[in-house]
Amino acid sequence: MKKFLFFLFCLHIFHLKSQISITSTNMPVSGDTCRYSNASLTSIGDYTATGASWVWDFSTLDSTGQDIRKFVPSSVTPYAFYFAGKYGEKTLDEVPIPSIPGFTLTMKNIYSFYKKNGTASFNAEGVGVTISNIPIGASPVAGNDDELYVFPLNYMNRDSTTFSFSTPTATIIPFAYKKHGYRITEVDGYGTIKTPYGTDTCIRVVTTQYAIDSLIVNAAPAPFNRLGFPNYVRSYQWLTRNEKIPYLEISGNMIFGAFIPTQARYRDIKRNFVGIKEEALSLALSVFPNPSTHDLTVITPKYEGSIKAELTDMHGKLVFEKTLDNNSLIANQHHLDVSSLSKGLYILNLSNVSGKQSLKISIQ
Repeated sequence: MKKFLFFLFCLHIFHLKSQISITSTNMPVSGDTCRYSNASLTSIGDYTATGASWVWDFSTLDSTGQDIRKFVPSSVTPYAFYFAGKYGEKTLDEVPIPSIPGFTLTMKNIYSFYKKNGTASFNAEGVGVTISNIPIGASPVAGNDDELYVFPLNYMNRDSTTFSFSTPTATIIPFAYKKHGYRITEVDGYGTIKTPYGTDTCIRVVTTQYAIDSLIVNAAPAPFNRLGFPNYVRSYQWLTRNEKIPYLEISGNMIFGAFIPTQARYRDIKRNFVGIKEEALSLALSVFPNPSTHDLTVITPKYEGSIKAELTDMHGKLVFEKTLDNNSLIANQHHLDVSSLSKGLYILNLSNVSGKQSLKISIQ
């Protein structure tokens, strides 16, 4: 019996470290909802190490809040006309953009739309954006989809693909949005990943996008009617067979060839955080440094208006409050002096007429 139990134990260890293959059946479909937790960037540790039969231990990730990825049919989005039969998810509430002289522009309600290309690939089929309250869709030009994954995904695979999206050229639409670029995807490891959610076999995928986003105002005179935004981003993803979304994903910007992480999120179950309500919207684009010693910087979108900031301890006692007003043409930067507060964990509550967001803050 002991030998048999030892055999089962060894079989279990072998299963956790054996290489897996990811196919189209492991991708999300319309109607899927997947909960995840956001993790403090300071709790990640070394995420660059990788290889064959690797063990990535992220079991001490510190959650700062939760949200849900919802994959919905295009018919329940503002972009049903452009993406009939597709499904997508809301990826951003708003993108801060500079002003074009004589025009006040907003870019909100950003959706990404997907399609499984049979068993060959999982593609981004376009982007939906609402520019100054007009919903428009940018679809692939000449079928040039963004192939997010080419299947099967196996260790040592490497793919490079191009993509190009554009909104319709009809003159009745006063704006045009275009996106073009290329993506490099590499499977550089496999093995076992551990997070607060659990332990599973995985492959590690690194995907890097080099793109340019362009916004054109048809009524403005050239060359002042065009804004171009470099969109160089990278994502480290640990994919498993059963979770539909990455078990862990660390994403950020590529700046002069260097990766700067801005977000970490991992698959999770619903958890109750003392003093923290689940995030309903993102009033803060960024809060840093976290942990902080004396000064906390909060970046908020221009178009959210005045935001009330309240800092409470873990028992709900208010220890700091401030009103955050617009102070920039692009995004607002606010500084909170927390040097007088004791070391420990706090809850930063941000609220306005649209709703509320709560974040866990560490002061050291």
